[in-house]
Amino acid sequence: MKHKFTTMIMALAAMGALATQANAVTFDFQSNGSNVPLGTTSTFTVGGFSLTASGFLTNGTPTILYAKNLGASETGLGTTADPSGQNEIFTGDFVQLTLPTTPPSNFNMVLLASVQFGEQAKVYFTTTPGTLTGATLIGTITNADGSVTIPAGDQTGFIDITAGAVNILLASATISTPDSGS
Repeated sequence: MKHKFTTMIMALAAMGALATQANAVTFDFQSNGSNVPLGTTSTFTVGGFSLTASGFLTNGTPTILYAKNLGASETGLGTTADPSGQNEIFTGDFVQLTLPTTPPSNFNMVLLASVQFGEQAKVYFTTTPGTLTGATLIGTITNADGSVTIPAGDQTGFIDITAGAVNILLASATISTPDSGS
């Protein structure tokens, strides 16, 4: 009997994990075009969820987003303000994601790309649009293709991504629907 109960618990746990994965939606920031400027704000829609990204210089001036796709770790969302000409996020600008509220969802993580040796990405949470002033640092990434998990308390507001050194790309963002059983 104990073996049947353990097997049943393991099966239910596996079903829960699969259901959680099935409810996850990933934005790769290429759905509005690749290797093209997107304007100062662009909304990406995947699986019924919309995520709006906006580009800003660190002084609060809007800047143009750029959907870059050169393959491998050189694919993601950057800006045209990058002084290197690589159309990535640099230390003088940031990409701000407006956290979706409809339909209800949990913002899970952001994945950064093009973080090479000597470069770093910084991910912040704020409730103020268009500025890094007062933003709370969630995490710093210093390795290629690193990610930051968004805390449960940071689900209403904005996620800001900037380079702590040199330039980086926002590769993807993942959200999930709340478990309907809870």
